[in-house]
Amino acid sequence: MFTYEMPTKLYFGKGCVAQSVADMAALGKKALIVTGRSSAKRNGSQDAVVAVLESAGLGWVLFDEVEANPSVEIVRNGAELGRKEQVDFVIGIGGGSPMDAAKVIALLCTNDLDDEILFTGPYGAPPLPIVTVPTTSGTGSEVTKISILTNHKAGTKQGVKSPMLYPKLSLADPSFTMGVPEHVTIDTAIDALSHAIEGYMAKDATPVSDVWAEEALRFFGLHLTQLRGTLSYAVREDLMYASTLAGIVISQAGTTLVHGMGYCLTYYKGFSHGRANGLLLPQYMKLMEESMADKAQRVWELLGFAGSDDFEAFMKDLMPDTVTLSEEEIEKFTTMVMKTASVKATSYDVTAGVVARIYAHISK
Repeated sequence: MFTYEMPTKLYFGKGCVAQSVADMAALGKKALIVTGRSSAKRNGSQDAVVAVLESAGLGWVLFDEVEANPSVEIVRNGAELGRKEQVDFVIGIGGGSPMDAAKVIALLCTNDLDDEILFTGPYGAPPLPIVTVPTTSGTGSEVTKISILTNHKAGTKQGVKSPMLYPKLSLADPSFTMGVPEHVTIDTAIDALSHAIEGYMAKDATPVSDVWAEEALRFFGLHLTQLRGTLSYAVREDLMYASTLAGIVISQAGTTLVHGMGYCLTYYKGFSHGRANGLLLPQYMKLMEESMADKAQRVWELLGFAGSDDFEAFMKDLMPDTVTLSEEEIEKFTTMVMKTASVKATSYDVTAGVVARIYAHISK
């Protein structure tokens, strides 16, 4: 027995934002646009969204203060603006950070939640309708029911998760990713790859989510060796397609140990989310070769690798980053990870020793 839910209406392809006028108008009279400081302005996505709003006679207000790894404090600021301006819906434009922030801002516009309830629920009222416009090919947040925030009180990144956070509308135009820098292209692609792999391997994987995971992995296999340098629109389109599919996968099956361990590397060691995942994926796949040999072999077939050693060599070349972890840090991070849901979601008997061993392996 399994369930499948994907209530987001998705437009995908060049120029798709302009096709959403009627859908946008159905959401209300005034929008809160949530972005970072500059990228949505540079890549044309903000102008495209504003053009649609204004052609439909809709009002809008801008909140462009979202930082990388958005904090609880920043989404509260955004929600305060949204309530003050009496907006009817929220549009998140950008990578995972603005889209994740937009989801929680929409929730906080309709719910008065303290920090504890924010991360656990329950939520009394549904959020304002959410629209997502991805400008990177990585998080898949445009089609998920999850938002990841930095919780400084807890000293880590944590998830806000509810079916109510599914966007009503997602507008995925790969042309907005054409100017993404090489390091961001790599980071986001590996983040999306980890979604496809972890969702495929997760205990909660279903026959339907596996179909999307294999399709995503097939497209990643076409382009993993092409992430450096100038990328054509066709490659950018394939990467966004794979990333969106991987988002659908984790919206059904969730993420596993890679994400649970990676959050510590991001919060305490300053690694981007994709880089953190990239450091951890090869050792994670060694576990999967033990516990899920058939699926692990299928991953290697789709990606074009001989096995985990071959994959690790590729990842070290693609992401030659190193991290130094003291024994105290390994112990601290391991204790934190063992308390997360990512451990139980993993198709392996994850012990503190397993987590510590992986951290030690990537430490130089």
